[in-house]
Amino acid sequence: MKKNKLTRKEIENALNGLSSNDQILWKETLELRQVFSLYLEYRKETEKFSKFVTSKAKEFEQQRSENKEGA
Repeated sequence: MKKNKLTRKEIENALNGLSSNDQILWKETLELRQVFSLYLEYRKETEKFSKFVTSKAKEFEQQRSENKEGA
């Protein structure tokens, strides 16, 4: 059974669909970030969370540098 190649129009439609889905995901991600920021502001934990993220980022960076040195 021979499989036919996709036409140019079918490829364009598939790519347009992927692009549309990508834009939807991007928008939802931004909205989620905004909601999370509002929640932190509501709980008055913005500064505490920022310190936590900074601390974790430093830990991850140390682990990454240790892994590079060991490799």
